[in-house]
Amino acid sequence: MAGISQNNFDIEVVKALSDEVRLEIMNIIGHREMMVNEIADKTSVSRPTVSHHLQILKRAGIVTSRKEGKEMYYSVNMYTLTSLSESILKFVTFGFLE
Repeated sequence: MAGISQNNFDIEVVKALSDEVRLEIMNIIGHREMMVNEIADKTSVSRPTVSHHLQILKRAGIVTSRKEGKEMYYSVNMYTLTSLSESILKFVTFGFLE
């Protein structure tokens, strides 16, 4: 992950997930790998806006992509979300350990 802080939360992941459009995109691609056009068709925003948000999610390691011909396919990186979930669970269970 991009930036683990002293309490094991990746700040970049948390920031990337703090946007409604990005959460909408995550909900859409959480079920299967999709192309940008497919994602845009299912959201309330334009294709360029979807691409912008996908890049933010990709930089945070939340989304992965692969190219097939001219198209880019995006999917959720479950490792990153699992790591974040584990960090949150540790916090809920033990609090911040100093």
